[in-house]
Formats: sequence, structure tokens, C-alpha cells
Amino acid sequence: MGLALKAYAKLNLTLAITGRRPDGYHTLRSLVVAVDWADEVHLEPIPRKRIELRTMPDLHIPHGENLVYRAAELLWRQFSPREGVRIVLLKDIPVGAGLGGGSSDAAATLVGLNELWGLGLSTEELKGFARELGADVPFFLGESPAWMEGIGDLLRPAQEEIPPVFLVLVPPFPCPTPEVYRIYDELAEPAPGPTEVFPNDLWPAAIRLRPELSGYVEKLQGLGEIGVGMSGSGSALFAAFDGEDVAEWAMDELLGRKVKGRLKLVRPQIRGYEFLR
Repeated sequence: MGLALKAYAKLNLTLAITGRRPDGYHTLRSLVVAVDWADEVHLEPIPRKRIELRTMPDLHIPHGENLVYRAAELLWRQFSPREGVRIVLLKDIPVGAGLGGGSSDAAATLVGLNELWGLGLSTEELKGFARELGADVPFFLGESPAWMEGIGDLLRPAQEEIPPVFLVLVPPFPCPTPEVYRIYDELAEPAPGPTEVFPNDLWPAAIRLRPELSGYVEKLQGLGEIGVGMSGSGSALFAAFDGEDVAEWAMDELLGRKVKGRLKLVRPQIRGYEFLR
């Protein structure tokens, strides 16, 4: 009997760079929330002792670089399960947009295989494996919203009130995280983010890399929003709203203007994954 999970995206509502470690990693403090833009991870047991992975659509990422495959391989090597697994990853979260799709997929894979293979691991034990895959992977295993600190691996529950609905706009181009951080390091005095409501220290570097982002922010402003922000290192932007009606109206407005990119209304979730079956 197989399993299927939703792997939710995340939004960084705020992001402050707090320092840089000797190994080159930046430290940060970020208010993060899981939202209901999701990929799906389907897991089926197979008699052959191996890991099979199929991604739809095909991202042409080698297995060694795919976080889903690496998550499965990590548990496989540690626990030597009696059966293999066929993984089908259905992608909907945009890649390279700062929405954490790859990390969320990896977290859902850990959770699903823990169940499928009967490993009996606790959430904290799963987070230990998650840290080996990426600094932000543990977030998707715990409570949402959360404050993310350190290099993204230190988490604590957030008590802040989160807006009930967001309109996410993903421009038709990515903002590669290493490039954004490289530019951030070159900027002597970074300018403020797109709004004071949702500040993001990486915003100046992102618009230096992709100046078109400024125009996309302007499209989101003046639609009755609480504020506008950028998730992670971009390129995804979001506008927060107090209610569904005004958010739906704002989305219709942008669709009517034929704004290039992907638009989606999303709502906060209490964690980064959900079992479908």
C-alpha cells in the first residue's frame, strides 16, 4: 500500500541578515509560514531493493542533486529497509522562486518513508536527517509559522498573527540564491525592502540581479493589500490581505492586466506537509 503527501511551499514574511560565519554561510532571522501551494510526493513500495524517482514535469536534475532522492538515500543507507521505493514527484511549486519547494519535497519524503518503512522516527529525529539535506528542510517538519534563525536550521514557534490570505506573484525568471547572496556581500549599504511591513534584507541584491522585480512590486501595490514582500532570495513576491474577497479581486485585476508570471492565492498552513492517503 502506497502513500501520498502534499509538500507545501513557504513564504518568508520577514528576512534579516544577522551576520556571516567563518565558513561563509550567512546567518539570518526570518518569520516563515507554510502556505497551501503544494507539490505532491507519491511513494510506492517495490520488491527490488532500490530507489526509483520520477519527476513530473521532468526537471532534468541528476539524482545526486535532487533533494527527494537524497532524502530517500539517507534513510536507505541508515536503516536498510527490506523493500525499495518508487517515488513520483508531481511539481507545481515554481523552482528558483524562494518558495522552498525542493526543501519541502525532501521533508515530505522523510515523513512518508518513515511511515512506509515503519522506521518509528520522532519528528526531532527526522529533523536531524533533514539538517543533512539543507538548512531550511527542518522547517517543513515542524510548526508553522516559525522564527527561523542561525543558517535557517534553528527554529522556534512564532506567536505573531499571520494574514489569512496572500496573493503570490512569481515572475517568469528565477533569482538564484548564490547570486543574490554574492551581490548582497558586494553592497556596502543595502537599501530597504519593498515595504516596511514585510522587510527583506536581500531585496536590494535581488533587484540588482533582476531590476524588473521593481516593476512587479508596483503591480502588487495599491490593490488593498496590507503590504508587499519578497520570499527568500526571490523571485516570488507576495501581497497580504485581510480577507478572501479583496484578495480575489486583486488577483482578477492582475489577470485582467495580463501580468506575466504565475499568480496564486495561498493560505497559511500549520505545518509543511499533509498526508493525502
